[in-house]
Amino acid sequence: MMIGNEKDETSLDETLSNLTLVLKKKHQALEEREKALEKATAQLNRDRSEIFGDKCSSDVIHLNVGGDQMAVLRRTLTSVEGSMLASRFSGRWDASLEKDRDGNFFLDQPIELFRPLINYLRAKASETPLGPPVKSPHLKDYELRQDFYRVVDYFGMTPGIYPTVIELHRGEQGSAEIGSSPDCFVKSSEWSTFTVQTQGHRREITSFEVVLGNVERMQIGWINESRYVENLSDDHKNGVGDEENSLALDCCRGGLLNQGEFSKLEGLSNLGAGSIIRCEQKGHRWLIDGKLVVSSVASDETRHFENKFLPPTGHVNNGEEDKIIPCFSGKGHWTLSSIVLSCP
Repeated sequence: MMIGNEKDETSLDETLSNLTLVLKKKHQALEEREKALEKATAQLNRDRSEIFGDKCSSDVIHLNVGGDQMAVLRRTLTSVEGSMLASRFSGRWDASLEKDRDGNFFLDQPIELFRPLINYLRAKASETPLGPPVKSPHLKDYELRQDFYRVVDYFGMTPGIYPTVIELHRGEQGSAEIGSSPDCFVKSSEWSTFTVQTQGHRREITSFEVVLGNVERMQIGWINESRYVENLSDDHKNGVGDEENSLALDCCRGGLLNQGEFSKLEGLSNLGAGSIIRCEQKGHRWLIDGKLVVSSVASDETRHFENKFLPPTGHVNNGEEDKIIPCFSGKGHWTLSSIVLSCP
């Protein structure tokens, strides 16, 4: 009997020994996997650092702008999200950017054009709710001002330097979520009317695009602001195009609403999610998904309409010059983009 017990004990010892060996091997394999993961993570961090840079927003960047020295905080240069300037000085490209012999980053731009841009960004960084709003740069010399517009546009900073905002014009407060630049959008749970206003500058919106999401009874167009408000009816079911002094593309019925008069556009069906509506020249030209569908410009080869909506240039109403601004009526979700501003 003892012999049987000894065999059982030997078998149990072997089993425990084998189990210990298996556990040891699994533990070693786990440690190797952890080491491999740590190595991969370290490499990923090195790669990320190389690509994106590990630069601090409080870094002081020394610039040589057309031969003039300037020191700017990195966060000032990168404050307009999505701009070329923000990308260039994010830290990821520091090693490859042009530098002068003293190691200063070189920008081949006139200082008289670049300095107003930086000063505006500095002022915005210190703007407070109780203080006066910061106004966009407006250079006195016309030619210099045109060059400034060009430089701002070159750096992709027009939305940041010359901002526009979407505002609820008619509808229930709290029923809409409105996104600001660079992600201008509306998500409205109720049918409402919205306008697009410029903020802190004299430039006017001349063209824009709207990308439709899931929408209901969407009307996209323009209003003559002061006259529209002055003559607005009490009918809250009316949107842009339904009222006097307004013009709109009716995306639901597929036609043009010109101060309350509807004209069907043949072949234009109910527009849905993904459709892109572009309005050019303050309502003179209308494009859908890149195709011109209606215009008041005689030379355009498409259906024409008489644009009685736009007043003569410089027309004055009650002492104020007429102001034509974009306007939308609808329910659902849509995005505003590709805004073009005038260059006065």
